[in-house]
Amino acid sequence: MNNRNWDGFKELVLVDKIEVCTDIISFYFKSKDGSKLVKHKAGQFLPFKIKTNDPKYKDVIRTYSLSMFPNEDIYRISVKKINGGLISTYLHENLNIGDSIEAMVPTGLFTIKNKNNDTVLISGGIGITPLLSMLYEESAIRNNIHFIQAVQNSKMHPFKDDIENIAKLKNIENTVFYSDPLSEDVEGVDYDYTGYVNKDFLKDNVNLNSDFYLCGPPPFMKAVESILLELGVDNSKINYELFSN
Repeated sequence: MNNRNWDGFKELVLVDKIEVCTDIISFYFKSKDGSKLVKHKAGQFLPFKIKTNDPKYKDVIRTYSLSMFPNEDIYRISVKKINGGLISTYLHENLNIGDSIEAMVPTGLFTIKNKNNDTVLISGGIGITPLLSMLYEESAIRNNIHFIQAVQNSKMHPFKDDIENIAKLKNIENTVFYSDPLSEDVEGVDYDYTGYVNKDFLKDNVNLNSDFYLCGPPPFMKAVESILLELGVDNSKINYELFSN
C-alpha cells in the first residue's frame, strides 16, 4: 500500500519545460530527494509556492491542475501566461530546469465520481488541464467518453494531437469548437464547429443522461451549465471547476 503523503511542503525540482502552444507551457517536476510522489486523482490540483528569496513571492501560494496520467514519478502542470499574472509570468520567464518549487500534496474534489456512466468532458481554453488528466486515466479502461474542447483557433489549441490520438486509438468522441478561427483554419478539417458550445449541438450530439465535467473561464462555465440545465440535465450530474485566470 502506498502511503507517501507528506506533511506541509515538499521540494520538487523542474526537470523539463515544454511549450504546448502560444502562451501555454508545461512544467514537469520530480521529487528533489528522489522519493516517490503521491499519485493524484485525475482532476486534482497541486498547491505550491515559488522557492525564492524575492519578498514579492514570499508565501504566495497558487494551485494548478495536474495535467497528466496519475503516477508516482512526475507531476506536470500546464500554465497559461496571463498579462500581469504574478506566478504565471514567473513560471514562464524565470523558472528554469533545475530550479525548485515547494509543493503540498495534490488535493481537490473535482474528480470522476461514476466510472460506469457515459461521461462528457467540456473544456474552455486552459480549463482543459484537469479534464485532460481525466481523459488519460478514463480512456485506459473505457470508451464511453465525449471530449468537447472550445478554444480560439489553432494557434491557441492546447494538446490537440494528444486528444486526437487518444480519440482514434480508444474510439472516443472528440469535438472541437473554434470561436475565432484563423484564415488557414479549415472547418471540418482542423476543427469541427465555428463559434461556441451551444444548445443545439448539445441537444443533438450528446447523451443528456451522461455525467458532465466542465472546466474553463467563469463566463464559459456559466453559459454551458445554463444550457445543460435548460436541456433538463439534472444538477447532480453537472460537475465543474471554475478556471479564473
